[in-house]
Amino acid sequence: MIQLKQFNPQKFIDREFEQELFEDLLTFQDAARILSICDASGMGKSHLLEMFRYRCRVTTRPRTPVSLIDLKQLPDQSPMFLVKEIVKDLASLDVPFPNFNAYDNARVSKDFEFIRGSVYLQGASFKEARDVRIAGTMANVERVELMHMTVRHAELTAEQNEKAEEVCVRSFLDDLRAHCATQPIVLLIDSFERCGERLYLWLRDHFLENYFFDPAKRPAKLLLVIAGREAHNFELHWPAEDCANTVKSVAALNRWTRADVEQCLKVHGLHYEEQDIDAFHRLIEMGIPPSQVVQMIESLVAQRRAA
Repeated sequence: MIQLKQFNPQKFIDREFEQELFEDLLTFQDAARILSICDASGMGKSHLLEMFRYRCRVTTRPRTPVSLIDLKQLPDQSPMFLVKEIVKDLASLDVPFPNFNAYDNARVSKDFEFIRGSVYLQGASFKEARDVRIAGTMANVERVELMHMTVRHAELTAEQNEKAEEVCVRSFLDDLRAHCATQPIVLLIDSFERCGERLYLWLRDHFLENYFFDPAKRPAKLLLVIAGREAHNFELHWPAEDCANTVKSVAALNRWTRADVEQCLKVHGLHYEEQDIDAFHRLIEMGIPPSQVVQMIESLVAQRRAA
């Protein structure tokens, strides 16, 4: 299971611009649906995504369903594993995924007849049907005189399991599209540079293409935030005009000011002097990332408490 660090919003410093940009995107007033954040390690990208998650879950009313996935913690770099983690996050906020769960249960129970017979019965009508063999619960069934339900529990072959995962992932996307037609959902993906080739290709060719860069197909209220050490060049795959309309980018987070350092000392409960502020601010000016400065401040706090 992916573990999230304990987040304390009272110790969150700066990033007003990025928070305002995020809040603006959540209004869905223009075409932008992706926020891309890039900077070096330790500059606060992960902490910022945790703040976005906190704002969605705690400070907005009604709450905005949100999922935060850190790719460096993802043990299986497959679309299926990513989808399962997102479903788990959103289920905790009462966002159900009935199609995905039905097919995933069939996959786990080795019921390939359900998978094979259920490839997009959604929207199908069996009115006046007389002899129908299906495996599933998603069909619109009226006046069926004879129906056979078949379940097998043999081990799936590698090919069958791959097909089952494809059906599960597509069903997840169907469920997601249905939810986003009426309510906003936010997906936060951290450590994007850790994305494996298979997962990246799926994200690019299926998820981003159909759910963000195709205005005719994309859901009305789905927002994606990706953060990583390297800027993603969307213009390699989509026209520059589409990228400009769809993506808002933060090429680098602002460096902490002296006031930010003082606020950090204050929220950590450190009794400080002017020279303490100056000393830590010099570290920032030397290029030491904020995460390391915070660690130094926390160590200093611990030392003074122990003294």
